[in-house]
Amino acid sequence: MSKEITRREFMSQSCSVVGGSMLGVMISNRESPVSRAYKSPHDYIIVEGHRDIWEFNDRFDTRRKSQNSPLKDFLLPRLLEGGVDVVIIPAGGESVPERSGHERLFEGSMRVVDMLLTEIEKTNGKASIIKNKADIPAQPDKNRVKFFLDLEGGASIQIDPEPDYHPDRRLALLRNFYRLGIRGMQLTHHGRNQLADGWWEGKFSGKLSKFGVEVVQEMNRIGMMIGVSHLSATGIFHLAEITTKPIVSTHTNLTAFINTERQHNDEEVKAIASTGGLVGIRYISEKTTPYELLVKEIDYMVNLVGIEHVAVGWLGHDKGNPYIGQLPGVTKNPRKPTGVEAQSMYEHWNNFIGVLYKHGYTDEQISLILGGNFIRIWNEILAE
Repeated sequence: MSKEITRREFMSQSCSVVGGSMLGVMISNRESPVSRAYKSPHDYIIVEGHRDIWEFNDRFDTRRKSQNSPLKDFLLPRLLEGGVDVVIIPAGGESVPERSGHERLFEGSMRVVDMLLTEIEKTNGKASIIKNKADIPAQPDKNRVKFFLDLEGGASIQIDPEPDYHPDRRLALLRNFYRLGIRGMQLTHHGRNQLADGWWEGKFSGKLSKFGVEVVQEMNRIGMMIGVSHLSATGIFHLAEITTKPIVSTHTNLTAFINTERQHNDEEVKAIASTGGLVGIRYISEKTTPYELLVKEIDYMVNLVGIEHVAVGWLGHDKGNPYIGQLPGVTKNPRKPTGVEAQSMYEHWNNFIGVLYKHGYTDEQISLILGGNFIRIWNEILAE
């Protein structure tokens, strides 16, 4: 099938960028950055809206003992140095990399949940997972990182098309993932599952299925974050009508800037915001999404729906990240990163904060963009 591309290939595809000349609107409540104290990433609660498990996969795939603890030995020190407090990470899902290379959806996702929990256990308390409101950070922490476990697509909780289950058992898999610590789920990945249509089915394809509606109602009830980054526009509009809690798009850009069906148009952003939710913009490539353009997207959304509905999904690979199996010091002739990928995580966040300052955002506004808006939503949806 022509649509069988990997997530990495998709992320690296060239996208059309619409010029920023449309941003002629002034944003109120801004201060001049002149003479203001410049805060560092460690001064904010930073929530990274979506980090794929590619680095874990690449390091494990070497079958080298030195790479057997990707989180403790490699990723965690970089997150701490970079000032990241919370990482939203897929603990399974629909794309093959997000289920540890296994074709079976449920089994693959369960293996990834086990992998992440095992890796977190190795850190001796420096990493933990967010399960309830008491786990939500109230201030920056230079010594610890929390993980918010997400499923990237709901196919792992699917049921037989015509099951002979008691109605109370239809959502058993969802609840069991919850018991393991999963606190969020994207309803779809790119394609169609039993819950809804992903954007591959067409931006204006079908609504949520009956089962999808049941899943949303249960996620609202037990306290799980509902993700729509890959959901069709029709699905987003339907979901916004039925949910009783905020919905989030953790890692998506705007069609006003990147002209592909994968991104959100203004009406989708408004629908997400109408629930109290947010959209987290994401880095794709130096050519497509330089930090200046990402902040222009933020400017645009602030004018469209308000600053309380804006977040950051991802700022790109850092220099410590392997690139499709190429590990510095391990593999021969590793690829030499350039641009953002040649920088540390600290440089990513520090440079991004600098662009926000340049655009006149206050420290309070920056704190909302970097993590405060996610914190607000978790305090609303998670259980006590």
